[in-house]
Amino acid sequence: MLSAHPVIFKGGKVIWLIDSPDITDIRFGKTLTRNWYSGIRIFNHKYNEQSFIASNNNLLIKRWNSRSYQANIYGLSSIGFNLDSEESMYNLGLHADWENRRFMVMHMLQYCSYDESIMHNFRLAFTPKIKGYKGTSVWLIGQYSNHQIDNKNYEKILPVVRVLKRNYLVEFGGNGKDTFLTLMVHF
Repeated sequence: MLSAHPVIFKGGKVIWLIDSPDITDIRFGKTLTRNWYSGIRIFNHKYNEQSFIASNNNLLIKRWNSRSYQANIYGLSSIGFNLDSEESMYNLGLHADWENRRFMVMHMLQYCSYDESIMHNFRLAFTPKIKGYKGTSVWLIGQYSNHQIDNKNYEKILPVVRVLKRNYLVEFGGNGKDTFLTLMVHF
C-alpha cells in the first residue's frame, strides 16, 4: 500500500515510514515550493520481494479551499532502480482527497513499471471529536486496497486509527491477518 504525501509548508522536511501488507517504504524529503515535494525513498514490494531506491516527487495539481472543506489532486512520481538487479523503474500515480474537520475521503491510483502492477487505495475516515492544532486528533479509517500484479488481484480491508499531534502522525491497524503502520514527522 502506498499513500500520497501531501505537500507541506514550503521548506518543510519529512521522515516517513510505512509498513503495510504490500510494501515497506522509508522516505526522506523536503517541500521545495508550495506545490512540489521532492525526496528519496527506499522501498520493498512484498509480493515479489524486490527492493528499490528512487527519487520521490509529489506535485499539487489543484487545491480547493473553502471555509468548511479542502480538496486536493496530486501527481505522484518515482524514478529509480532495483537494488538487486540494478534495473531501472518508475512509478506514476494520482491522489485525490476531500476533507473537512469531521470527515475525509481519499483515493489513490498508482502504476509501477517494474512488475507492471497497479495499486488502488481508498479511504473513508471520520473523527469522533474535533480538536484544534495543539490538541491530539484521532481519526477512525476504513481502508480498502487492491494490488493487481501478474494477473492476480490482492484485496484487503483494514480498519486504521490515525493519531495526529502537531507535526507528528501515527497510523496503525489490522484485520487479524494483515497489519498496517505509518510513522511521519514534519519539521
